[in-house]
Amino acid sequence: MLALLRSRRALFVLAGLVIVGMVGAMALRLFSVSAPAPPSGEASLPDSAPALSTLGAAPDGIEYTDLGEQCDQRECFRPVAITAEEGDGTEAIDTVYTHLLDQGWGRLLPEGASDPDEVAFADSALTNGSVIVQGSAEPYTEDSTAGLLIAHATEPSASPSSAP
Repeated sequence: MLALLRSRRALFVLAGLVIVGMVGAMALRLFSVSAPAPPSGEASLPDSAPALSTLGAAPDGIEYTDLGEQCDQRECFRPVAITAEEGDGTEAIDTVYTHLLDQGWGRLLPEGASDPDEVAFADSALTNGSVIVQGSAEPYTEDSTAGLLIAHATEPSASPSSAP
């Protein structure tokens, strides 16, 4: 065995095997660190979207149509088509928002806005503390006038790129 280790060819083969083993171990460690960790246990599913009944009865001249719950990986929401007997999408959103504000909902202004009188209803959202409603003057279906999105009011989670 010692005679074999004294040969140059055997030393080169042994050194090559050690180097290949070290590089392979480093590569394996690198890929295991950069790969996302598998979820432990069962993956948490987002809460189901709030029911249409959260909005209460529609105001006079307005009809709500539930378009069903939709979910992505982080949250579930419920699109609602609004059909107004008269007026356009902006007027329909104004009517719905005024109705919900009369029921005690609060208004959320867009970032940087301070005066509610200078912000159109369709550019803001409403909340009752647990549910948030965002209106759109664009119709959600062919027969609707405007649309609403209903979701749970939660703090946005910090994304890895925005974390300090």
